[in-house]
Amino acid sequence: MYIHGHKIGLNCSRRSVGLSVLIIVLFILLLNLFFVDPVRGETAVAAPRGVLANGVDGNIVISWEPVKGAYGYEIFEKSPDDEEFLKVKRTRGTKAVLPNHTRKKVYVYKIRTIMDGPGKKIYSSFSREAVTSTAPAGSRTTLKNFLTTAMAPVGNTMYIWGGGWYTKWKNKGSDGAWIGLNPTWRSYAAGRPASFNYRRVRYKTGYGLDCSGFVGWVTYNTMKTQSAVRGRGFVGKSTLMAKRYAGYGWGSYRKAALVRNYRAGDIMSTSGHVYIVIGECDDGSVVLVHASPPGVQLCGTVSGTGSRNSQAVKLARKYREKYYKSWQKRFPSCVCPPAFLRKYNQFRWNLSSGNIMSDPDGYRNMVPEEILRDLFE
Repeated sequence: MYIHGHKIGLNCSRRSVGLSVLIIVLFILLLNLFFVDPVRGETAVAAPRGVLANGVDGNIVISWEPVKGAYGYEIFEKSPDDEEFLKVKRTRGTKAVLPNHTRKKVYVYKIRTIMDGPGKKIYSSFSREAVTSTAPAGSRTTLKNFLTTAMAPVGNTMYIWGGGWYTKWKNKGSDGAWIGLNPTWRSYAAGRPASFNYRRVRYKTGYGLDCSGFVGWVTYNTMKTQSAVRGRGFVGKSTLMAKRYAGYGWGSYRKAALVRNYRAGDIMSTSGHVYIVIGECDDGSVVLVHASPPGVQLCGTVSGTGSRNSQAVKLARKYREKYYKSWQKRFPSCVCPPAFLRKYNQFRWNLSSGNIMSDPDGYRNMVPEEILRDLFE
C-alpha cells in the first residue's frame, strides 16, 4: 500500500486481524458458556432427570438422577397456597425428605442443577415437574401416588432376571429397596436394540428390574422415606405376592377362580409373574403396567372374548406412541395373552378410612382412560 508515494508495510495485518477476530469469537463463546443469568438458567448445564416425588405420611420424599459434575441441586416447591414456586432446599445429594407437610394436599416440585463456574455458580434450567399429594390423616399414601410411581420406570428400564432382589452374596441392599430411580436403568436401556435378549443378562443386578423387583420397588417407594441398607423390602416370589401383601393387612386376597373384575392398583400374581392394574375397559380388557421382557412397560390384555385389538391394547399403544417413542419404535408389542385374565390371584388395597392407602382422587371409580389422562396430562 502506498500513501503519498511512500510504501506502508501492512502485509502482515491480515493475519493479525484474523487472529484477533478468532480470539474475540472464542472469548464470546466462553462468556456464553460460563457467565449466564442464574435466575433464567440459560446454560448448557443439564437439568436433573427422573424426578420422583412421593407423599409418605406428612413427609415429601423427592429423588432424582445425578448430573455428572454437579456441585449440588436446588429444590423448588409449590403448594396449593403458593402463587409461585419457592426454593425449599439446596443439597449435594440426589434425595431429600421434606417434613411437616399438611395432610391431604397436592404439592408440585422442580429441581435445577448447580455447577461451579469461574467466579460464580451456574444453574441449569428446571427439571420436569413432579406432582404428589399427602394422604388424609390415618393413611400413609394414596392410590394415585402408587400408580404415579409405577409409571416412573416405564420405557427406560430393561427386564433383568433377578433385578430388584436383595443381593445377599454381596451383602448390600437391592434396587427394590432403593428410594428413587437407579440412573443405570436409563443409561443401560437407552442402548438396547430391538434384538435385546434378557436370557443373556440374567442376574445383571443394578441394570434393570424383573416383575417382582418392579412391584416391590413401586411399593417401597410409595411407603418408605429411606433406602434400606440390607433386606429385600417388599420384593418376593411372584407366586405369593398377592397373598403376602394381603397378609400385611393392606387389603383383600382372591384366588384366580374368584376374580370377577379389575380395579386401579390391583396386584395380580401367579407362578412366574406379577403385574399392577391401571383399570378395566368396557370390553373386559385390562390396562396394566409390569416388568416383562423386554422391560418395564405399559400394556393391555386381550378383550374378554379374546380379541387382540382390545380397548386396553389401543389405549396402551396410544400412550406408548406419545410418551415413549424410542421404546415403542424398538419394542412395539404391548398385547398380553388371555392367561392374564384367568390365571392370576388378586390383591386389592383396602382404601377405607384409617388404612395404609387412601383414594382422595377417586381412582378406584375411574375408567383407564381417565386415570391415564390424569397421570400423564
